[in-house]
Amino acid sequence: MTVEITEIERRKRAIEDARRSSELEGSRSTEATRSDQDAYVRGEIDIEQLGRRVRSRYGLS
Repeated sequence: MTVEITEIERRKRAIEDARRSSELEGSRSTEATRSDQDAYVRGEIDIEQLGRRVRSRYGLS
């Protein structure tokens, strides 16, 4: 049986993995970053927009 993963499920899994990885390294994203990540999961922004927002927030752009 093949199970298709919807785009939202794929995005949610990717963000959960990123958050878990950060936490294993002893860090946690800010509420603002988590809010942007949630907007990405909902499809309100794309991955490029998410990256730009996060880089800008931390002065990396």
